[in-house]
Amino acid sequence: MSLLVDLGYDLGTTVTKVTAVAEDSTRLLDRSLPTVWQEREGHTQRRPESLLADVEDLLAQVAADLPAGSRIRSVGFTAMAEAGVLVDREGAACSPVIAWFDPRGADEAAALPADLAHDFPARTGLPVSHVASFFKLLWLREQGLDLAGLTWLGVPEYVVHRLGGRRVAELSLLGRTGLWDVHTGAPYTAALDHLGVAPDLLPEAVAAGTPAGTVRADHPVAAARGAVLTVAGHDHAVAAAATGCGSPGSALDSFGTAEAYVAAAAHVPDPDVVRDLAVAGISVYPHVVRDAVGLIGGTRTGLVLSRVQRVLGATQDPARDALDEATLRLAPGETADVRVTGYGMADREVAIHTGSEAHTPAHVWRAALDGGTARARELLGLLGDAGVPVDRLVVAGGWTRMRSVVAARRDLAPVVEVSDLDQPGTLGAARFGAWAATRDGDPGPDPRPPADWFPGARPADPIPIPQEATP
Repeated sequence: MSLLVDLGYDLGTTVTKVTAVAEDSTRLLDRSLPTVWQEREGHTQRRPESLLADVEDLLAQVAADLPAGSRIRSVGFTAMAEAGVLVDREGAACSPVIAWFDPRGADEAAALPADLAHDFPARTGLPVSHVASFFKLLWLREQGLDLAGLTWLGVPEYVVHRLGGRRVAELSLLGRTGLWDVHTGAPYTAALDHLGVAPDLLPEAVAAGTPAGTVRADHPVAAARGAVLTVAGHDHAVAAAATGCGSPGSALDSFGTAEAYVAAAAHVPDPDVVRDLAVAGISVYPHVVRDAVGLIGGTRTGLVLSRVQRVLGATQDPARDALDEATLRLAPGETADVRVTGYGMADREVAIHTGSEAHTPAHVWRAALDGGTARARELLGLLGDAGVPVDRLVVAGGWTRMRSVVAARRDLAPVVEVSDLDQPGTLGAARFGAWAATRDGDPGPDPRPPADWFPGARPADPIPIPQEATP
């Protein structure tokens, strides 16, 4: 019998990754490529063709390295939100993939009419910021691009379509565009009217894990032909599902370049509460699991830490390990008057402020950790005030390899765990692919998989969290 394989892609800001998982959930192999952006005059983008080329390259690598006779059953895609492509009726790309953090759209956000600026966060669950896709689309329109007749596809939706699937818009990604009303579950007409476009700018809205067609019959990778295609959704929400944080009361601390706190609620809060959360930096949007609403607050903590590491010359061992150990001997707040700033998602710079001559590299690193922890406490406090308390926090991502970073998170919730999944995004995407490939009959009123369907619903052996020094 042939080995059935589910592939999960994570089309990330820094790395494009894929994981192959057997039908029994055994992880078979991982492959990755750096995500290469074109940077010019403060703008960051890439060609849609290069995005697709990376996906195809990794697909060929995986197929070549799978056991003989393997058949790829499904391919699921998760990705950074907000970034996407405008395509015409024939499917040709009409815009670059503009990075979510690219400042284009900031002027358009600042010029939004007062009534729309007031209504926008309450209805979309997003702040008025250049990050939302809506403002990138406004910028493209101001540059002379005629949006009539074009369709917006998020990055994974574009790839699915190019591999042979139909055009779809997955709900969690739609919820990051600024074009979706989280209360009505329909396009946000005020934004579409402001863009001067019809609702057909958006394709068919689908839940995470919905089958979106199959890999075309003439695809050069024979083992992938006929594989079910699906969009798993927003990378942070997919990682939350994979680590067992899809149920209300739990949250994932997804700690990469950006640090995202992804919580789950049983319902969408009232519009006034949604507005207040969005203005404070916590977005509300559709989750990727059944009967759940996602709330996500982001910081630039990972980016801050990486820049501070470079300044300290501690990006690699043994210097990194020495910095880690020295910082664990300092208590929170023991910074020798060093202060680090730049954690806000709208911040442009990272700054290290030294208030004395008594600091060491460990004091600087302690200050960098403390700044991120303070912002985390603020975000989790806002969630609690909105009726979404976090009783269990699971930390996952590349920064968990540093013990001082993990220790700084130990008191943020009554229960804090470190996930043993080192690639929750790709593993989650593969699991959504399996869901799409094995589902049959009537999917019911909510076709998303339930939170407890994921193998990581409770980490079997949570990684111990190291103790910090006490004052």
